[in-house]
Amino acid sequence: MQFNIERVLDLDKWERLQEKIAIATHLAIILVDYRGKPLTRHSQVKPFCNLARQHPLLSQFCEKCDARGGLEAVRTGKPFIYRCHFNIIDLAIPIMVDNNYVGAIMAGEILLSEQEELEQILNLDHHPDVQAFRIEHQELIKEYPKFSLADLNNTASMLEQLSEYIVTEAIKKDYLITAYKQTLRLNKRTETINASTDNAPIDLTLLQEDIRQSVLEKRLGEFDGIYQAKNKLLQPAVDAVFANKGRHIDLQTLAQLVHLSPSYLSRLLKEEFGVPFSQIYSELKIYWAEKLLLETDMTIGEISDELGYIEPSYFIRSFKKNKGSTPLKWRQQNQN
Repeated sequence: MQFNIERVLDLDKWERLQEKIAIATHLAIILVDYRGKPLTRHSQVKPFCNLARQHPLLSQFCEKCDARGGLEAVRTGKPFIYRCHFNIIDLAIPIMVDNNYVGAIMAGEILLSEQEELEQILNLDHHPDVQAFRIEHQELIKEYPKFSLADLNNTASMLEQLSEYIVTEAIKKDYLITAYKQTLRLNKRTETINASTDNAPIDLTLLQEDIRQSVLEKRLGEFDGIYQAKNKLLQPAVDAVFANKGRHIDLQTLAQLVHLSPSYLSRLLKEEFGVPFSQIYSELKIYWAEKLLLETDMTIGEISDELGYIEPSYFIRSFKKNKGSTPLKWRQQNQN
């Protein structure tokens, strides 16, 4: 299924940014889909190209150049600078999602002193309409800004990094919102969300926290309570935590198990879980407590001892802080 970049990218905001970039760089810029079809208005389009893109036949050649330029950029894995069918310099910056080409930023409409060294992506030098149009509007071509190839390469690199960041962040935001809606049924906060949520502003920080907690519980259930670390270096430390539910294991002990410094292990664990290890460790204790509350007849004091809490009162405070109710009340509510 072809990814639809319009679904995640706010084209109105993009166009405003695109216009400012075009003014600052003196390049004409347009966003196209994977077929070369325009998704935005053309920013700072030059008069000659503007006339060509309004021509019923020549506009098709322009779109074909855009499409071929984008595909060539995908093939080379970097911005592709080329000559169009009018020998005007353009460049294509591919937009990739999961290694799939979904569109490109097309920029250019300039001249280079060494432009004959560049590939002409679509040769129509002998096409009568192209020749006639070029001759008729020759004076407009002379007005194009002139760049050095080095300056154009630097500008292309800047646009590549900027577009990658913007598109990646847009996709991440769309994923978070979609994933949040899909995981609401797992989330303990569902009861506080009403029907107006879909139209209300969404706090991405809260979404990330809700998703992280839901995914953690889902993965624990799938693996029968044994968490499978994405970073394999961490698996011995994770296994040690699960194998010693009844005692407190500090970061120093875990670091010795995996032969890493405590500070480096702490960073890796935060990357793994999205929060400091102390927080995830506390959440794990509560997760195990929930299972014991539902699946056994153990008393609150026995569960506290089983999970290595210093005393039942501390266990009760920790549980209430995390779940919003005492362990006994939570057991009564959930067993019913």
